[in-house]
Amino acid sequence: MQLSVRLVPVGETTLVVALTGELDSTTRPVLAAFLEPLPQSRVKYVVIAAADLWFCDLDGLEQLALTHSAMRRKGGGLVVAEARPPLLRLISLMAGQAEPIPAYPSMPEALEQTDVDVYEVSGPPTPVPRHMPVLRNVRTTPLGEDTRDRPRPPRHPRPGEAPPGEARPGATPPDETPPDETLPALSLAVSRSRGLREQALRQRSTLTRQLLRTTQSRTLLLSARERCFASLEVLRTSRVSIRSAIDGQAAPPTPHVPGPHDGAHEDGVSGQERRHVDDRR
Repeated sequence: MQLSVRLVPVGETTLVVALTGELDSTTRPVLAAFLEPLPQSRVKYVVIAAADLWFCDLDGLEQLALTHSAMRRKGGGLVVAEARPPLLRLISLMAGQAEPIPAYPSMPEALEQTDVDVYEVSGPPTPVPRHMPVLRNVRTTPLGEDTRDRPRPPRHPRPGEAPPGEARPGATPPDETPPDETLPALSLAVSRSRGLREQALRQRSTLTRQLLRTTQSRTLLLSARERCFASLEVLRTSRVSIRSAIDGQAAPPTPHVPGPHDGAHEDGVSGQERRHVDDRR
C-alpha cells in the first residue's frame, strides 16, 4: 500500500499534513522527504491529519517523534488529530518518552495548540443550477403508417435565401453541374491514385528483393558457421592427439645397472690400455 501526503498551510507558522494510506518502513522515506525540511523553514507547528491513515507501525511513529522533537526545539511541536484506535494505542504505549506526541480527537482541538485563532470547516459547495435541455414537441407516427407520401409543410426561406422555386443570381441549378469543373478534378484524383498505387507496387517489389537477398545471406552465414564448428572440432581432436604423442615421447629413461667392467673405464682408460702401460713400466 502506498502513502499519500498532502500539505495544507492554515496559518503563518502552522502546517497541516494530511496522510492517506499506510505508514511503515517502506513508506517512511516518503513522509521523511516532507517533514525533514520543516525545521529549517518558518513552520513551528505541524498537525498530522490521520483520519485516513489506515496503518502505522513503530517506524512511522519514530519519524513523527523525530519531527516533534525538532519542532519543540524551535518553540513549536507536532500533534496528531483524528487518529484511529490502533494509532492512539501505539502513541499511548510510547507516552513514557521524554517528549510524547500529543493526540487529539478532532482537528479544532489540535489546532488550538497552534497559532491558528479560528478554524472554519468548509462546507460542501453550493450546487449551481444548470440549464436543463428543453425537448421539442415531436410528432409521433402510428405504426404501419407510411409518411413518405404525406405532403410536407412549406419551408420558410431564411434571411438572404431565395424563396422556394427561385434561384439566386449566379447560382447553378442543382441538376445542372458544370462538367468543366467536375471532370478535371475527378481525372486528377484518378491519376493521383494510380500513381500512388504504382509507387506502392514498386516499393513492395523492392522490399521483396531485399528480403530474398537477406534470406540468402542468412543461409550462407549459417553454412559458414557450421563449417567453422566442424573445423574447430577437428582442431580440438588434433590437439588431443598431438598432446598424447608428446606425452609418450617424454617418458623417463631406463635406469643404468652397473656391470663388472664398468670400473675399467674410469677416467676414460680401458682395461687393455691399462695392462699395456704396466708392461712398459
